[in-house]
Order: sequence, then C-alpha cells, then structure tokens
Amino acid sequence: MANLFAEELTLLRTPHPNHVINQEVEGDTQGVWDGRRLQQLLGNLVVNAIKYGTTDEPVRVVVTGDEKEVRFEVRNSGQAIEQSTLAQLFDPLKRAPVHESSHTADGSLGLGLYIAREIARAHGGEITARSDQVETVFAVRLPRCE
Repeated sequence: MANLFAEELTLLRTPHPNHVINQEVEGDTQGVWDGRRLQQLLGNLVVNAIKYGTTDEPVRVVVTGDEKEVRFEVRNSGQAIEQSTLAQLFDPLKRAPVHESSHTADGSLGLGLYIAREIARAHGGEITARSDQVETVFAVRLPRCE
C-alpha cells in the first residue's frame, strides 16, 4: 500500500503545487487489495483535504500496518467540521455547509467521500472522520488480505 500511495501522491502534487503533501509509513503495509481503487480512495480524501484545508499546513497521509490490518489517515488543518455534519459527510451529494458557497463552482458532484466509503466497504473495511479546531482526520481501516 505504501508504494501505491506514494505513486498517487506524486500524481496529486502536480496539479496542486502550492500544497505540501507528506506521507509517513510505519509497519508492514503489504496485502491484497484492488490497488487502483485504493489509489482512488486516497485521491478523493487528499483532494478533499486540499480543497477544505489551509495552504500553510501540509496534508499528512499516515499509513500504519499491523498483523491484522492496515490503516491510513489523511490529516489536514483548517476550519473544524461541525459534529452534526460529520455523520452526513459520506452520504452522496452532501457537503459541509460552511464550505458550500466557496466550493460549488468546482464542478464536483459531492460524491468523493461517498465513493471513498464504498471503496473501503468493498474491501471489508471502514472509514471514519473526526474534526476539531486543530485538524480534520479521515481514517480508513482495511483488513489485511493475503
């Protein structure tokens, strides 16, 4: 997974040269997954972090593997997402209300987080989100299939 993600992050840095995107890896990240779909999942989360995060702090992708699963988080600084909104973020065609006015003209249909959730589920995993005044974190857990 770490190598697949490094490739995807290289591609994402090109259209976003004003954003720093870092990857941190700990543990064994090998497993059997649909690599292209996981790159799509990561891409959706990173683009979301770039879109709604601050430009003066990096987007961090943290990948951690243990005996049973591989987890990764996409972390960004920026305005906190209200707790009432977090529960709806993965629903299709939903956006955080505080961001709608500034980001609706980008052509996005509001499906990125929904697609990310469905890819995680298709791999037997899950995705969660948490947000506070310090950072927003999207965390994905995937069972290690070998």
